[in-house]
Amino acid sequence: MLQELAAQTGATAFAIASMLFFLVVWVAITLRVFTTRREDLDARARLALEGDDAPGSDLGATARQGRRTESGAGTEA
Repeated sequence: MLQELAAQTGATAFAIASMLFFLVVWVAITLRVFTTRREDLDARARLALEGDDAPGSDLGATARQGRRTESGAGTEA
């Protein structure tokens, strides 16, 4: 019954197409990883750490200070 359904709906073509799509994407990612220069990868790895002096970068510190103030005020009262 399942074979008849697959034959009538063309599911075989979709299965082959999806397998080929997966293979092409996997090969493209693999080639990209192995052909990228180490300097580029190192620069991208440091991106999250750069820009500490950017506007809005102290938002996390402000939020942490606010929590300390709130918790400190709650214990004194």
